[in-house]
Amino acid sequence: MSQEQETQEEPGRAWWQWWAPLAMIAVFLVLPPAIYQAVSGVTLFGIMGGLTVLIALIDATTFRYSWTIFWVAGIAYFAAMEMYFNEGTWIYLPVVVLLALGASKLGAKLRKR
Repeated sequence: MSQEQETQEEPGRAWWQWWAPLAMIAVFLVLPPAIYQAVSGVTLFGIMGGLTVLIALIDATTFRYSWTIFWVAGIAYFAAMEMYFNEGTWIYLPVVVLLALGASKLGAKLRKR
């Protein structure tokens, strides 16, 4: 039974496939302090949202749909929110998670084709 369960489980990430969660963390923790003086807040959130979609889409296309990418997006955004943004930006947390979730599901569908 144990061997049967192992064959039915999805494969784990290879070492090179961890770029996506690390890139997602960088989007929220490295990007805002790096460009906040060059762009407006709306532009910053647009860039972060676009990169979230792009990373989740590529991750699901090259690896598979997984919960990792949108959990990482949510946790990284929460950390960035606490460090860089004001209290009112909590409303974007579910938006970021849903963007990552939707892009990940779309990438998984594209992968099956």
